[in-house]
Amino acid sequence: MKTNSIERRTFLKWTCGSVALSLSGRLASREAVPAHLSAHASLYRQDPLAAALKWFKDARYGLFVHYALASLLERGKPEYLELIDGTGDAVDVNKLPPGHPDRSRSNNVALERVNQVHAQLMQRFTAERFDAGRICDLALAAGMRYVNLTTRHLGRLALWNTATTEFNSMNAPAGRDLVAEMAEACRQRELGLFLYVPPETARTDGVFFEHNRTLLKELLTGYGPLAGIWFDGIADFNKSPRNYSRLADLFGWVRQLQPHCLVSFKEGAIGLEDFTSPEHFHMAVPETWDTQSRQERWEARMDRWDRLYTGRWEAHFRTKPVEINTTMQECWGRDGVGEKGGWINDESARHLDADEVWYLLEKARHSGSNMLMNIGPRGDGSIHPEDASALREVGLKIRQKGFPGEAIGAYRIQIGHSL
Repeated sequence: MKTNSIERRTFLKWTCGSVALSLSGRLASREAVPAHLSAHASLYRQDPLAAALKWFKDARYGLFVHYALASLLERGKPEYLELIDGTGDAVDVNKLPPGHPDRSRSNNVALERVNQVHAQLMQRFTAERFDAGRICDLALAAGMRYVNLTTRHLGRLALWNTATTEFNSMNAPAGRDLVAEMAEACRQRELGLFLYVPPETARTDGVFFEHNRTLLKELLTGYGPLAGIWFDGIADFNKSPRNYSRLADLFGWVRQLQPHCLVSFKEGAIGLEDFTSPEHFHMAVPETWDTQSRQERWEARMDRWDRLYTGRWEAHFRTKPVEINTTMQECWGRDGVGEKGGWINDESARHLDADEVWYLLEKARHSGSNMLMNIGPRGDGSIHPEDASALREVGLKIRQKGFPGEAIGAYRIQIGHSL
């Protein structure tokens, strides 16, 4: 069974990669409609990007999957940060591309500590219960139309068969390409697949530019048609925009390889993104929240929004789609409780029930936004049973009643979210 699975994934990777490369880096002809765009085949043949945007607006709801080395830890991100002595992974050599001068800082004690922790965790990464098909079936049962998988997150292990680093899931005990498995599962079910890429992937300064082009080429030519590339790290852009001076070229590279592939960079940076994806709240649409803690987090984020994003929103993003990304676990950024995390599984965290998920989905649809709801698989790759139960219940409610807030949501989309 395992051998057949590996052969199938290998076949998918090589056939998809060779098709793309044989056409000078562009996706196969417009006649070969990506599975998730099959309902928009006519428009796709005229304008692949327009078809993808139409599909995305219609999709409404997606599943975020944060799976990483830190998932192996009982308390997730907080425990991970404790293990690396609070250094974070800002000094992690695995975060730096080959040729970067800081890779030679072997005398950096903090750097050595981070890499030691990562190496130890990698030896425990078996992913024995990671089942892409089961994850996709949950997405369908929940009423979702797309999945977004972290290709690399806390702990820095790449979840695909990459030549850019040996620190990948093929070299871990898992010995598997999880991105390939998810790509095949999504294709079979006509779900769109977005790939999350970590913050440094958007950098274009120095050796980062060519390294990141190589990394993106692997993802965009090795796994069939993607729904989109989801860049993280907007805070780093805000701090040092000079490190992102060729971001337009990087986005153009994505579109050259797959013309229909959507690009997102959180709240948006340069206006060439296809949609924005803020955490927890759509700040351009005022709301009253159900708890004092959420209202306080909203107000804190409003201050940040006013300082950093209002101008960009008005200039570039008012008429573009919005996707609110949030999480099944309670977290500080949305709920004002718990430790800072929420994305990586934390066995001590409370999970949302179906009524709370419905409430957040209703808020998203009232603002005319998609919602990207995150689950954090456990260390073995299995889905937390509370997440599965709540999402299935919400999916049943959607099938019975339709999506909440559709009338207001459609109106706000039509007028570009202006109230």
